[in-house]
Amino acid sequence: MSNFNASFHSRIYVDFKELDMPSHQSILDFYSKNKEGIQQLQFHEYFELRLAYIDALFETGKYSTLLEVCDETIESVIENNIQYYQGEDIYRKLLLRKAAAHYNLSEYHKTEFILKELIKINPDDDYAIRFFQKSQWQHPPTYVLNTRNSSLLLFLFTAMVIGFEMTYFGFGKPQNPMSLMIEMARNGVFFIGWIVLILGEVFFRWSVHSNTKRLVGKVKENKIRMIQDYEYNIQDVSKLD
Repeated sequence: MSNFNASFHSRIYVDFKELDMPSHQSILDFYSKNKEGIQQLQFHEYFELRLAYIDALFETGKYSTLLEVCDETIESVIENNIQYYQGEDIYRKLLLRKAAAHYNLSEYHKTEFILKELIKINPDDDYAIRFFQKSQWQHPPTYVLNTRNSSLLLFLFTAMVIGFEMTYFGFGKPQNPMSLMIEMARNGVFFIGWIVLILGEVFFRWSVHSNTKRLVGKVKENKIRMIQDYEYNIQDVSKLD
């Protein structure tokens, strides 16, 4: 693992640390101005500035650039066998940053692919699980769009009926059989519109929750099976000894 405790610091690193109340934009400007020099820094300095740059890109909404930089940084993390940096799981953090960037670019399937990988690594990662569900809610299937459109048409029809009532009966319409029948029909259509909308949304959210729960359960089962296989192989080796 790379040494992050080196005592010597370069001029660029010192200048970065001495930025007066650094904002995200000032970090971006500093990185852009010193990009070539930053590439030549010792790894511990380069890595710290790189992470600050990624955070600044995210906070300023430069998601496309972030994705390019993030991929390169993840490669560095893997090559240098870095698991934790400043007490944080840096591999997880970078993947979450990448997933969030795709999410903000409305690239939901790419977001979910990354989050699936994080769930496979740790099926107890509640944040990744909730994020995975949130992303799925952003691109509902066809049947949900159909229920939303159907309920909208029913609501519009209700509005048309109300307009008809106001035109022919006025605000203080008489309570005759025809007006009562129209009122009942209007309320019935309005009620059906809400039922269609609610049923579609509830079933969709239940489906997302159920599919996510199934994925997490499958990952946990696979991990348990791998542990059992490993223990079984260890026992076989010990018997041979």
